[in-house]
Amino acid sequence: MQNFEWVTPTKVIFGSKILEKLGKETAGIGKRALFLYGKESIKKSGLYDTVVAQLKGEGVFFVEHGGVQPNPRISHAEEGARKIKENHLDVIVAVGGGSVIDEAKAIAVAGCHEEPLWDFYMRKISFEKALPIVAVQTLPATSSELNGASVMTNETTHEKFSIRSETIYPKVSFLDPSLTLDIPVQYTAYACTDILSHLMEGYFTASSDFPLQDGMVEGVCRAVMGALEIVLTDPRNLEARSTIMWAAALAWNGILKSGVEGASIPNHVLEHPLSGFYDVPHGAGLSIVIPAWLKYMKPSIAHRIVLYGERVMGLGKKLEGKTPPEGADIVIKELENWYRHIHTPVRLKEAGIISLDIDACTKQAMALSVLWGVPGYDAEDIRAIYALMN
Repeated sequence: MQNFEWVTPTKVIFGSKILEKLGKETAGIGKRALFLYGKESIKKSGLYDTVVAQLKGEGVFFVEHGGVQPNPRISHAEEGARKIKENHLDVIVAVGGGSVIDEAKAIAVAGCHEEPLWDFYMRKISFEKALPIVAVQTLPATSSELNGASVMTNETTHEKFSIRSETIYPKVSFLDPSLTLDIPVQYTAYACTDILSHLMEGYFTASSDFPLQDGMVEGVCRAVMGALEIVLTDPRNLEARSTIMWAAALAWNGILKSGVEGASIPNHVLEHPLSGFYDVPHGAGLSIVIPAWLKYMKPSIAHRIVLYGERVMGLGKKLEGKTPPEGADIVIKELENWYRHIHTPVRLKEAGIISLDIDACTKQAMALSVLWGVPGYDAEDIRAIYALMN
């Protein structure tokens, strides 16, 4: 196991009826808030009124900034930062899914700096300060509520890049599974695909077997897949929704791959150009990318693919007597079948991408591999993996 540092400065408040603490927690951090949210769903559900009442009840002045989109746009974050500066706001209350919380982090940085926001995402300049964030997670998937990462899209260049820093972890995150009961089943499937990808990335890129971390990852993967099966037939099952919400927070906050030698995120390098250029849901893009990447990498990671099939997918009997390459083929096929079972795409055309601009996607993926420190892939490798997605 490698040396590592793991930091989680976020206070997590988990469970039902926890938003009665939102106003007090926010007021303890700041008294002038930017209230950030997505579209109109929080108003239809009554969550908007709850948040407003909590903030007003504790004397927190706030300015609204709604309209965050999936694959959040840098221009919208810049407008939020303008409101921060004009109104002298000192805290951000982000109510929504990973896109809202990711944009809150972008605004938190831009609100403290005059430099172009996109320059931070391009890693041209660094930052050491950001406004504090209080997060209310409503669509668990990205772990943004419990990590120091933010992914944003530049709608002009169609680039989808990220920043990472301990300074942009939320100060407090509210995780109330009852807020997720009415998420459409299809979006839940996309979210679970994203959660699983965060677990699978480190698992499949690990340089060897790591019993402790492997066991944790395998257990969380089984829990997510099992919970999703329940949600497919019983969408308002609170226990299954609770499992998904907590798994989402844990999957990419660093703990499950700490000390794992070789762990990297090539599938996210490959997917970000898909959602950046074609605006497909991130989870849908990942269910296309992962099988193609596994097929390409099979000669070097067949053993790990087979372990996943045995320990997570329960394919032991189907894999008996098979060589590692033969077993890996079975696991990949069964994974594709499972993605189709939950109605996520496994080919580009199934996501509405009829003609992929391989050159543009490859160029962006190569840039991301450098920025994120993902070694071992040249342009020929990336083009070959994209070709396997047809």
